[in-house]
Amino acid sequence: MQVNLTHHSSTRKSLELVVPIPEVSAEFSKVVAKIAPKVRIPGFRPGKAPKDVLMGRYQREIYSEVVENLVKRYFWSAAAEAGTQPISQPAVEKVDLQEGNEGHLHLHYDVAPEVLLPDYKGIQLTKKKRIIDEAAILEHLDGLRQQAAKFTPVEDAAAEGHIATFDVKVKPQGMKAQEFKDQVVQLAAERPFDKELIGMKVDDTKTFTITIPSEDPNKAMAGKGVVYEARMKDLRTREIPELNDDFAKDLGDYADLAALKGFVKGDLEEAAERDAQSRLQTSLLDTLLDAANFEVPASMVALQLDDYCNEFAHQISRQGVDPRKVNWSAYRQSRMNEAERAVRSGYLLQAIGNTEDIQVTEEEIDGEIRRLMEEHGVQQAFEPFKADLEKRGATTEIKGRVRTEKIFEKLLAGATVKEELLEKDAFQALMELERKRETGAPVARFDAGGMEGGDLEDQEGGDPDAVKAAEAPEAEPIETVEAKPKKAPKKTEEAEKKPKKEEGTEKKPKKAAKE
Repeated sequence: MQVNLTHHSSTRKSLELVVPIPEVSAEFSKVVAKIAPKVRIPGFRPGKAPKDVLMGRYQREIYSEVVENLVKRYFWSAAAEAGTQPISQPAVEKVDLQEGNEGHLHLHYDVAPEVLLPDYKGIQLTKKKRIIDEAAILEHLDGLRQQAAKFTPVEDAAAEGHIATFDVKVKPQGMKAQEFKDQVVQLAAERPFDKELIGMKVDDTKTFTITIPSEDPNKAMAGKGVVYEARMKDLRTREIPELNDDFAKDLGDYADLAALKGFVKGDLEEAAERDAQSRLQTSLLDTLLDAANFEVPASMVALQLDDYCNEFAHQISRQGVDPRKVNWSAYRQSRMNEAERAVRSGYLLQAIGNTEDIQVTEEEIDGEIRRLMEEHGVQQAFEPFKADLEKRGATTEIKGRVRTEKIFEKLLAGATVKEELLEKDAFQALMELERKRETGAPVARFDAGGMEGGDLEDQEGGDPDAVKAAEAPEAEPIETVEAKPKKAPKKTEEAEKKPKKEEGTEKKPKKAAKE
């Protein structure tokens, strides 16, 4: 069989397969023989219709299955013969296939990029870390006080700052009345409505009128009066505990306030260190990506976008939003740069890991699994828990995550790192700058764990806008065939094959105090 290879880019290739006449004819005969017993044609017993009659009535179906079978049979060996290693299923661009003639199949597919590594040793980096001073500790303790606040019933009249719960009827001038139940506000005297409630007690009812200012943007209501009838249902005051030894003891197993402060300081310093380390890794990766210019396969970017879409769909579904109402084309486009960067990050880290021969042992995987079990309070025995993870493919993801961390450790060990301590204002300015950045976090679908198991084998390597499946001339559809030819894999199917992340396995910062 003749094979002609064309290089479109460093990651996109195409093959022209010239299939010999005997192979083409044999495949047509095989497919016709398969279909013949399953169809009914007037005037012929099942399986007895002549080949030319079947070809005339079911040309499209026969033609499509012949193409699919020939591609499956010859593509992978032909690609290897041409010196390439596909990472995706081929997309059929063009077909010239007639029984009795040589077959010509034009197929597009993706290959992995060749990553030329930049000099990744001795990189100059700055580790930016938040200072945990007395102000940071007190700020956190104030947050804990706010969380521990108690709402105490008030028997006296409502005053500014009280939390009021009430029912109210609203009758704007010239409009029908409306009723609102269980409204809750914290009373503020500067608001006209709240001012009327101040002085009321629980179970009191009050009717009053408020005139809308003439300059109100709502021209239909400007200058008109609104009649309110309010009934006070509940009145409470929010009591925030004082910052003292009693507060510390109520919060957890702390001897006094000093002990609580010590715990909070240590916890905040650990969180600041994790945050600074994460930023340092991001800075390192940014530096390397800027220095390493290589193309990534479109099929891998498409898979990354599939993941983003699936995650976003689950997220909005939990919020009660119908995913079918999302403009997915616009959403994919909005995250295109992030997806490309994620895939480039994965390939770059993988190449560095391979160059440095960084391996992950079974003991390291077991250690990470045990850590996750302890962190999340898993009561199941280790062996069956691990077996369940392996069954779902989660251990491959764990291995990739461990390998990625080892690669970063190797890179940072050879880098020159200067630490910069940031006050509160400087740290907040840094976070705001990061928030405005359009690029995403360096978390790739294919991380440094590699692509064991052929994660992309079923991903179609074609460009949906440029490559279309070949079609035969119009023919009458099969209505009585029991077993239809299989369809080619779709891109969206690959996302379902990806090992699912273990829910809640991301490491979370510890709480600053016991509850």
